[in-house]
Amino acid sequence: MVPHLPESAGSLSARSRVFNPPPSTEPEWTSLIERLWTERALLVADFLKRFADISYGQALVPEEDVYRTAEDTMDLFLFQMAGMELPLDLQTLPRDVARRRASQGVPLDAFLEAIRNDFRVLWKGLERVAGESGIALLVANMTRVLDTVEGYVSSIQQAYAEEEARLTRNKQLYRQRILSRLFNSNISATSDVGIHSDAAAAAEVNDMAAALGVQATDTFEVLGVAAGNIAQAQRQFESDSRAFLYENAGALYIFRKQRKGRSWREAGPDFPAGHVPDVRGLGGVPSAASAALVLANQGGSGVGLATVENTWMAIASALLEQTLPGFSLHVTEALNRCTPHERQRLLQVARIYGRTGSIKETSEELYCHRNTTVNRLHSLQQVIGLDLTIPEEAALALVALSGYDEKTKAL
Repeated sequence: MVPHLPESAGSLSARSRVFNPPPSTEPEWTSLIERLWTERALLVADFLKRFADISYGQALVPEEDVYRTAEDTMDLFLFQMAGMELPLDLQTLPRDVARRRASQGVPLDAFLEAIRNDFRVLWKGLERVAGESGIALLVANMTRVLDTVEGYVSSIQQAYAEEEARLTRNKQLYRQRILSRLFNSNISATSDVGIHSDAAAAAEVNDMAAALGVQATDTFEVLGVAAGNIAQAQRQFESDSRAFLYENAGALYIFRKQRKGRSWREAGPDFPAGHVPDVRGLGGVPSAASAALVLANQGGSGVGLATVENTWMAIASALLEQTLPGFSLHVTEALNRCTPHERQRLLQVARIYGRTGSIKETSEELYCHRNTTVNRLHSLQQVIGLDLTIPEEAALALVALSGYDEKTKAL
């Protein structure tokens, strides 16, 4: 924002402040500052002309704010250079101005560039009132003028940094409150109250989406992170402005708008996590997050994404054991009767053939003749009583073997 200048410096009516310097051991310097005080409206006009060449970018700063701040700043400098106690309203000026500019979104570099013009403005004003006869006095007090401005700059920088940190904390707190509202509401559940409830839920999702800076109808991808990997996940994503992190009950959920060709499936995180892509709408994120955590817990401790594709058999095995206890007991007992070497060969051929469905590809991965692969599949059938070349039996066998495979990997 670059304000236009008033028609004349006289249109800037300075605030009524009493300027009455105490007796000084430097009367010539005090007299110089007193003369400059009577022309301080010209100081403000000079500052505003210089300020016209500085851009605050997209920050919205009212013109009256710029004018009034320039007035107050020049008064503060003159009070300080005259050795006077600051009025109460000027004592907090650096903090107040810095907080306003930070909350207005003014970039710090541009802000400081504007402030450092103050030295040029003051020096030009001092030269004007001093005349040629006062040049020596000015040179002798240059450090005093410079220290006054730099002291103000330092106070501004500190207050700006404090306010920026406070705003960041508040923004993060606000975001966390929105995420807590998202994950703990029933917006994604099917309503049995009717259309009015559906409309209210849709309005709530729209409100949360607007607060988070996304569209309610966007497509998202979600990560679920189990307890042992939360710290690592937070370190990796804490500076990613596109990702939303929500921690609850010993789990961390991360989601972001899904981008074509640049999803976590193509470039996964550096920690174990469950991944659910293609979540349509913000309202579907909580249920997808729950599913992602199930995948994460099933995926184990290995680095990489646990997906439906690579965990469904183990999940199915666990669920079947809960519903039908002992459903895979005969497979487990049969494999336990095998020697370790034989059991390893049977599990290996089962995993590869179950994934490829091809004798040729399985043989290539095992570095063996196709007849050897056929014989091993036949041996597996004889041991567990299920034929992997028959789809229905293969599904049951792979689920049962998945559960067994998980047990052996844990040993």
